[in-house]
Amino acid sequence: MNKKRFFVITSLVIAVNAISYYSEMSTTMAAKINAMKLYNKHCNACHDKKGKPTDFGKELGTTDFTDMHWQISATDEKIVKQITDGAPEKMMPFKENLSADEIGALVPLIRSFAKK
Repeated sequence: MNKKRFFVITSLVIAVNAISYYSEMSTTMAAKINAMKLYNKHCNACHDKKGKPTDFGKELGTTDFTDMHWQISATDEKIVKQITDGAPEKMMPFKENLSADEIGALVPLIRSFAKK
């Protein structure tokens, strides 16, 4: 009985430590990503450096990231999904061009445009 209890407790400790380690690793990787550089490379055809639609973006109905109504209504998950999967006729999917960490790093940047 004591061996079984020891095994269960040890397994739980290992699992919690592994989850903690990989969570911190992902956060650290995201912190090292230059989101503005990614934004300038992949988003600048449709969104300018201040988060507003470019002329080309306006033709596609591109989102204005400075619009507080949009900022309030769009969840982080919705932003990630939009970048990942794109939108038919409006936005190409970036799941082949950007990693999940890179896409995640863009969300705070997009959120920051509302504050300007």
